[in-house]
Amino acid sequence: MNGFTSIHTALSHAPEHQCSVPDLPLSQVVTQYASIAQQMDEEGAHRLFVAPSATDVVRLGAKARSHGLLSLHDAASVITKWKDQAADQAKTGANSGKVVLSLFDKSGQWSDPWVEAGYQVYRFDIQDNPELGDVSKFDVEFFKEFFGDFQGADVYAIIAACPCTDFANSGAKHFAAKDLDGRTAISIELVHQTIRLVEYYRPSIWAVENPVGRIEKLAGLPPWRLSFNPCDLGDPYTKKTLIWGRFNADLPVAPVLPTEGSKMHTQYGGSSLATKNARSVTPEGFAYAFFLANNAADNPVLEICGKYDRIDPRLLALAVQNGLELQDLSALLDDAYYDCDDHAVTQLLNDRLGDVAYSVAESTGQLAMVI
Repeated sequence: MNGFTSIHTALSHAPEHQCSVPDLPLSQVVTQYASIAQQMDEEGAHRLFVAPSATDVVRLGAKARSHGLLSLHDAASVITKWKDQAADQAKTGANSGKVVLSLFDKSGQWSDPWVEAGYQVYRFDIQDNPELGDVSKFDVEFFKEFFGDFQGADVYAIIAACPCTDFANSGAKHFAAKDLDGRTAISIELVHQTIRLVEYYRPSIWAVENPVGRIEKLAGLPPWRLSFNPCDLGDPYTKKTLIWGRFNADLPVAPVLPTEGSKMHTQYGGSSLATKNARSVTPEGFAYAFFLANNAADNPVLEICGKYDRIDPRLLALAVQNGLELQDLSALLDDAYYDCDDHAVTQLLNDRLGDVAYSVAESTGQLAMVI
């Protein structure tokens, strides 16, 4: 994968620290990656890492408050319906040609809905498989050797619950020691490996999850897109969590009272591996809500805008509204798009849509449609 560096292993007993780090001072790791990210943005080959607009950012707690509280029983019923919606998709077989990569996925809970909906889901966690689950070892040859690069299937989504031990504010008193002994650098490298994977496969959807902390600053992520507590989604506890990436953040909600308090502090205190794993389990309600907001069957515009992310999304949405599916657009646009001739792509779309839309010049230099 592009950008892989020479690495060494730091001393630590935690599974997430049994991997590799750049042989650089921490400050240089941060500034070097920021420079690379800026260069990718300036080149404009894709829009994978563009900061979300203000209207794209969702604070799910606000939506939950306007919705009103549910009883635990009623919230469980809502989540059951979400599960049924995921399972119903598997019956069509439409998702069988789409791949989801789930990183740092010890519990499997974030990716469960995608499995149930019939996607090809590949889970990676070093605790389950030290060879195949070590994200620090990912490169092009790794995926070709072990997975045949998925036999040409499209990687639709990459989701990653990156280890939070060295980032979460709940552990701030240990930051100085971790910064000095290399543990922080290892955790940063795991985030960077995730981003390299995203840049290589260019999925329509990608998301990185972490509690509130310093991951965005140290790892050079674009600003977060979603904030939530598990109690916004049917699980009766708090754990302020942020999600970075490119995805639809407008999740459905199932708000309940956080009767169990904070999972980060009162429910699972301690530093053992078992308690760390328990704290890191993805809330079930969030997993299904995220799936509903981001799966390809229910959100075809997301998939298409992700594939053709340099093109005005309003024009692509109009194409979908008028019956064009991904395979139609692929046949029509791929040659011009992968030649980076975005003007030709826009013209092809306008020609295909005919009288449905007319085009006007935008400040970006692209053509856009006005209905």
